[in-house]
Formats: sequence, structure tokens, C-alpha cells
Amino acid sequence: MRLVFLGSKLLLIYLCLIPINSQSAINDYFPQDLGPSSSNYGEVGLLEMPTARLMEEGSLKFGISSSYPNEYTYIVATPFSWLETTYRYSELKDLKYGPFSYSGNQSLKDKGFDVKIKLLNETFYLPQLAIGIRDLAGTGIFAGEYLVGSKEIGNFDVSLGLGWGTLGEARNIKNPFLDIHDGFKTRTSDIGQGGSFNFEDWFSGERASVYGGIEYYLFRHGLTFKLEYDTTHNGNTFRSTHPVKSRYNFGITKPLGKWVDLGLSYERGSEFRFSFSFKGNYGRGSLVPKIDSPKNVVPLSREQKNNILKNKQIFYRSINKNLGEENIYIQGASLNKKSAEIVIAQNRFRSYPRAVGRTARIVSALSPDEIDKLQIVVMNGDIGVSSFSISRDEFDSSINNLSSPNELLTKTELKTIGDDTPSILTTDFKPIVNFPEFFWNMSPALRHQIGGPEAFYLGQLWWKIDTSIKFKRNLTLHTTLGFDIYNTFNEFANPSYSDIPHVRSDIQEYLLEGKNNIARMKIDYLWSPGKDLFARIDLGYLEEMFGGFGGEIYYRPFNKQFSTSLSFHHVKQRSYDQRFGFKDYRTETGHLGLYYDFPNQIQSQFLFGKYLAGDIGATIDLSRRFHNGFTLGVFATKTNLSAVEFGEGSFDKGFYFSIPVDLFYTNYQTGDISFGMHPLTKDGGAMLNHHNSLYALFGDTNKSTILRDWNDILD
Repeated sequence: MRLVFLGSKLLLIYLCLIPINSQSAINDYFPQDLGPSSSNYGEVGLLEMPTARLMEEGSLKFGISSSYPNEYTYIVATPFSWLETTYRYSELKDLKYGPFSYSGNQSLKDKGFDVKIKLLNETFYLPQLAIGIRDLAGTGIFAGEYLVGSKEIGNFDVSLGLGWGTLGEARNIKNPFLDIHDGFKTRTSDIGQGGSFNFEDWFSGERASVYGGIEYYLFRHGLTFKLEYDTTHNGNTFRSTHPVKSRYNFGITKPLGKWVDLGLSYERGSEFRFSFSFKGNYGRGSLVPKIDSPKNVVPLSREQKNNILKNKQIFYRSINKNLGEENIYIQGASLNKKSAEIVIAQNRFRSYPRAVGRTARIVSALSPDEIDKLQIVVMNGDIGVSSFSISRDEFDSSINNLSSPNELLTKTELKTIGDDTPSILTTDFKPIVNFPEFFWNMSPALRHQIGGPEAFYLGQLWWKIDTSIKFKRNLTLHTTLGFDIYNTFNEFANPSYSDIPHVRSDIQEYLLEGKNNIARMKIDYLWSPGKDLFARIDLGYLEEMFGGFGGEIYYRPFNKQFSTSLSFHHVKQRSYDQRFGFKDYRTETGHLGLYYDFPNQIQSQFLFGKYLAGDIGATIDLSRRFHNGFTLGVFATKTNLSAVEFGEGSFDKGFYFSIPVDLFYTNYQTGDISFGMHPLTKDGGAMLNHHNSLYALFGDTNKSTILRDWNDILD
């Protein structure tokens, strides 16, 4: 009996320890989402130490973690569920940027790029595993690597990891990789100028460190408590002379809704740290619900349809009026015996199928019964890009929930623009357009330099005015004017000493003397010389630093995943004040571009050619585009310049993101909030800044992008 009783107690204890999947738990009734939060460095982690957790796919986070002596500002992105990337800007307050004569009392700044890769998803028995590298291709000040596992146990999230480099300075264990190869024994500690991938240092060194920590989620109060064993600092390194009194750090994190996290911690036995981060999942969908349903058009009566057959102008005027209410503009229309042909242009909908669907609803409702095919040609600007030939019966069934988008697709022909597709030259109805047309918009904007020796941030609040004058179809004058509101550029004191032509490194002179400027004034002529071909010639002040003339041709096979371009420009460097004058430097620049769309909405660009400083090389650009248009990308350029000739950073690189503005609105609209970052402004690998490149205008118009967005056709 005693054995039975003891066995029953053990069984009861075991059952209590097993997580049970039930329909609901008490935590489900608390509104706070206490998911993984940031470490001091930005990536998901404890305080100083990283965990195996990542943000959700499509997330973006901005934050700052402030203490003495080190302060970190960061941007973190998760382009895939298995990859988290961090761009980090560090201020080391107890060290100087350089000699007093060069940077005064400015503290040392360092830029770093970190990556974390998920190796294994958490299961019932196994933890989530991740591997990561801090300060990838950076100066090496914060260089370190780690392998870590995290396991959720009730309200606890427990992490245990192994760190190398700066993450292994406790040196409490022999490097386990020494049993694999002696090459892991040596690790250099040199602090360089950055830009080099020090593969030989990764996971190297005679000693490593075991670290760990616990997070406890107090759902009732919306708090996360953190405790960690910190192995990052031995109190006698280049990064800081501040002593370490304890390796045990503890802190607390409090989310304010789903957008903001606040954190407070006590670290190393003597340091208080405050952190703030702003985050969001921009790849999931619209951040606010859309209240922008298709226009409800009452079908015509039999008498009205008969009147249309007698007078087609009634049909043309009706669809012109109704489409205009959707901000879709007819460029041409024809009503035939069995088909209605409509050529449209619009800049409201990011998705071409959505614009076509809204058009088809109106055209079908206003067409006579004899019409069985709707042919809709889409234009981007003044150039046709694709044709949709839709079965009217199948479309009407779809919008009445009697069919599906997939079934509609089988009754739709998608093709490129050719001799057999309607155009503004062949349609019966052509709206009257009075040229020249004038378009404009204005808004405040920022211009800045970040991370210079004079100050962390020197910037300008700038009033930006964009205008376009269209003289005829395809011929447009684009102008951007800037007017100073407030700036701190007078603090600039760091001229360029580059040994190669100063095509970008004189940025301080351009910002200081061009506070009121003509940022752009150029005339464009765009046309399509053949099937799937697009071309452009431009002339004028092409960007803030260069003017000249040139052109580009772009080939985009409609049914393929790839496209290619060729560009060439003869340019001359503009005066610092960016008015009408020029400097002496002139050059030719041009590139062969190859573009390919990989699965999972990964877009690639490969550019080969001559850059503004005369160097020759290649640029690679990889980006992830989510269905709603949110884009995350990275790029790098390597030319025939040596690392010494290029200078700090060794080669040009950077990242960018683009957030569609309609994520924040209840209605559909185009436009993006875009941000791009070069850690350093250098002359090597510098390209001409193209306004509306042909790839940007027409790269997203092939068949695969239409199929990607096809489900939008009924929205």
C-alpha cells in the first residue's frame, strides 16, 4: 500500500509539471502581451546577454538603452522567422573619439551589425536554439559569438548559452571547438577600421564562457522580471575602464500596449540602465482596419442598356464618372459587340489586381448584357504594363460569392502589352487632357549627418517642395526645392581627406552651403520602344551633388522572374550651394543591372559597372517584400579600391526599409515611409541617385507580381 501511495504521489507531481493544453488559461484573460523583449544591444535577449528568442517575422524595432559608460541606439528587423538583424550605434562615454584638436570632448562612437539565426524551434522536450554574431564586419570593439537555447516552463523562460569573444570574457570554460580543430585556439584582439569579415576569429579563443538567465512573466501586472549571469566584461578592456563588481544583473520590463517597451535594470553591481523601444509588426497586414470597400454601382435597367447600344457615349461618360470616384482614371475605352475595353491609370492602389477589380465591378455593372469579356489595360504613368482579359460571368459570380479568386484566375488571360492589346491610340473614347499638367506637394523633411566626431547628430529641419510639369505624355520636368527652417550644421569641422575624388565625402560642405537648395531639376522622357522594353532619357540637375545627361533601358519579360537594365550618364559635380554652378570634376558612370525574384518574395539586384569616383565593381542588393508592401533590404558594394584606399569601413554597405503609409490609414493609398542608412559616407562605390529608376517604376509589373496579389481582385 505504501508503494502504491508513493507511486500515486510521484504521478501527481509529474502530472502537475507537465504543461497541459486546455481551451483557456488564466493568462488568456490578461490583455498584456509579454513576449520576448530586448537586450541592451537591441536583439531579443535578457540584459547584456542574448537568448534564442526572435521577434515575429516582419517586425521592426527602434530603441535606446542608456547607462554609464555605454549607451546603445539600435534598429532591429526580422525579415524571416529564422533571422533577426540589428544595426547598433554605441557611445562609449568614458573614452574619447580622438585627440581634442580633432573631436574635442566628443565621446567614442562605434557602429555594429549583429545577426541571430534560429537553428531549432522549441518543442515539448527541446529548447529553441539560436546562433548569433555581434559586430559582424565591424571594428571588433563588441565582437562576439554565441550559441544559446531557451525553454519556456510555465511563466518562466530559461536560457543557457555559450559565449565567445566579448560574450566570453568570464572565461569559465575551455573552448569546446578546440576538440574539433586547433585553428579555434587563436583569437586576435586588434581593433580595426571595420568592414572585414574576421572569419578566423569566429568562435575562437582558448576559453569561452557559459552564461544563463531567467525571465519571469507576471501577466497579471504586465511585467517581465529578468535575472542573468553576465559574461561580457572583465573590467579591463578597450571598451571601458569601468569596474565590474558583480556578474549578476537584474531588471524589469513593462510594455505600454503593443508598441512600446520600457525597461529598468541594475547591472554589474554599480550601473543603473534605462531602455526604451518602439516596435511593430509591419509585415502582418494593415495596422488599422480598412474601411474602403468597393464602390456600390447599381446595374442598369434594360432600357438604359438599350440606350447604351444606341449611344456609346453614355457608357463612356458613366464609367468615366464612376471610376473617377475611385480615383481611377480612364485613358481610353471601347465598347464592342462582345467586349468592353478599358485603359486605366491610377496611383491610389499599390496592388494592380485591386485596381483592376474595382474597375471591372463598375464596367460590368454598366455594360449591356451582350458583353461577355472585360479587357482592362493597366498603365503606369503614360506607359501600358499589363492586360487583364476577364470573363464577365465568372467575375460577377465571384463578387456575389458564387466563385473564388482562383476560379476567376482560370477564366482570365494575363499578358503583356503588344500590338493586339488596346491602347490610348486605338480606343474609340479618349479623354481630353489639357497639357501642360502641373502637380506639386510640400512637407517638412530632415537632412542630417549621424555619428560624426563633432556630435552624434547634426541635422536640419527642411521644407521640401516637389513639383512636376508634364508637357506632353511621357515628357516631364521634375523639381525639388529645399528651404531651411532650422539646422545645426555650423558645428561641422571635419573636412574630407580622401585620396580619391570627393564624390560623396564632401557631404558636410553640401549640407552647410546648400541649406537652401535646388535638390533636383531634371527633365525626363520615358517611352516603350518595344514589347517588354522601357526606356528613359534624362537631363539636368539629377541629384544634390551631380548634374548631367544620360539614359537607361530596361527589359522586363512579362512571364519571367528576371529582368535586366543598362544605364549610362555623363555627369559633372555640382557646386556646394546646389544652385546652378558646377565644380571641375566630371566623369561617366553606368551599370549593367540584373534582377531576379526568388521564392518567398525575396528580390535581388546585381549591378556591375563604373561608379562616380571612377572605381569599377559590383553592388548586390537583397530585400524581402511582404504582401502588404513592407520591405526590408541590405546592400553592399565592392570595387577595385583597396580597403586602405576606401578608408574606414573597407567597402560600402548599408540597409533600408520601406513602410507603406496606408498601413496607418483606413483607406488605400500609395506612398511609403522610407529610410536608408550608410554607416559611413565614403567616395568608393558611390552611385548616382536615380529618381524613379526604370526598375523602381516597372520591376513590379510582371505576371508573378500580379499572381502574388491576385486575391486582392475582389477587394
